[in-house]
Amino acid sequence: VVSPMAMYSATDGLPGEFHLVHLGTRAHGGAALLFTEMTCVAPDARITPACTGLWNDAQAAAWARIVEYVHRHTPAKIAIQLGHAGPKGATHVPWEGENEPLAEGGWPLIAPSEIAWSPKNAVPRPMTRGDMDRVRAEFVQATKRAAACGFDMLELHCAHGYLLSAFISPLTNRRTDDYGGSLGNRLRFPLEVFGAMRAAC
Repeated sequence: VVSPMAMYSATDGLPGEFHLVHLGTRAHGGAALLFTEMTCVAPDARITPACTGLWNDAQAAAWARIVEYVHRHTPAKIAIQLGHAGPKGATHVPWEGENEPLAEGGWPLIAPSEIAWSPKNAVPRPMTRGDMDRVRAEFVQATKRAAACGFDMLELHCAHGYLLSAFISPLTNRRTDDYGGSLGNRLRFPLEVFGAMRAAC
């Protein structure tokens, strides 16, 4: 299995020739299952401006081309990993300053609580119920697009301090409503997203 590798090589979320060659080469090399890098569900869900996305039809068409290539030319299966950067978003690509906030062209960050992921990162805005509904809907729409692209599997990213991970951790979730406190409460929003994605498939 080829694990997700963040390549930071997309333009406006669009995977290009680089991604076709990168994933196609891994498939030709004998891997049984390939994972895309974390693919973001909205423009403000990106880690950097160079992250891949699946929030519009052009991106879906580009991903479908890659999936079709892998299926037509190799016996490999291909999976997509969907995620939201949350408090770790709007940063430079790693070789220009890892976790360094963009000096210009950034976007507002959201998270469960008003806690920066690191001293370098910008402070996010705590999510409202309306934000949760919007983000959940973005995951659902990306899930539907991924299914239409022909991906063999979908993985929901809940690690590395990104949005859903930030809900789970007591270090970054200091909410006092139904989405904070106990582990069961902290898991509530990630499980809402997961359940809505499953229902959409």
